[in-house]
Amino acid sequence: MKKFSLWFSVMLVVSFMLYYAICSYTYSEGSRSGILLKFSKKGYVFKTYEGDLNAGILNTNVLGLTANMWNFSVTSDCEEAILALQTLEGRQVKLYYHQKIKAMPWQGETNNLVYKVEALKN
Repeated sequence: MKKFSLWFSVMLVVSFMLYYAICSYTYSEGSRSGILLKFSKKGYVFKTYEGDLNAGILNTNVLGLTANMWNFSVTSDCEEAILALQTLEGRQVKLYYHQKIKAMPWQGETNNLVYKVEALKN
């Protein structure tokens, strides 16, 4: 029984380390621009910063803008990005992000983690 407990503990630790390594891997990185519609702090256990960006595309068949919503998260250690997003709601912005394979619960609800924000001229 002692041997089984030790083996089980080691496998549990190795599994968690492997899961954490996979989750912290950056799958892609890039930028998106559009109108920042919403930015809020929410969550039951882990309070995370979440936002919605309307990266609308002009449709030539119908006059107007087709909504193309993009959800993103901001980790709490990116204080500069958080402050910028809180003041730029409703304006045209460019967001720089890292896309993770799977974000940890304390990082945010989405796999798109924004780390830098630029205000664009309207």
